[in-house]
Amino acid sequence: MRLRNGDFYTNVSTNKSYRLNEDNDGSWYLSSRDEEGYHETGKMSGRDMIRLVEDSYKKSQ
Repeated sequence: MRLRNGDFYTNVSTNKSYRLNEDNDGSWYLSSRDEEGYHETGKMSGRDMIRLVEDSYKKSQ
């Protein structure tokens, strides 16, 4: 699997959509925006993000 900045993923448990982001330090995080504001997951390495995405998310079209 290859991570791409800007791709969208849907959490299989909550059906909530997230955007995959890479920061300037090469760390990855998922972000979402809703009525309550902006939310972002903890930043992690690419390998850890791949594991998280493969286990809990499906790629959105």
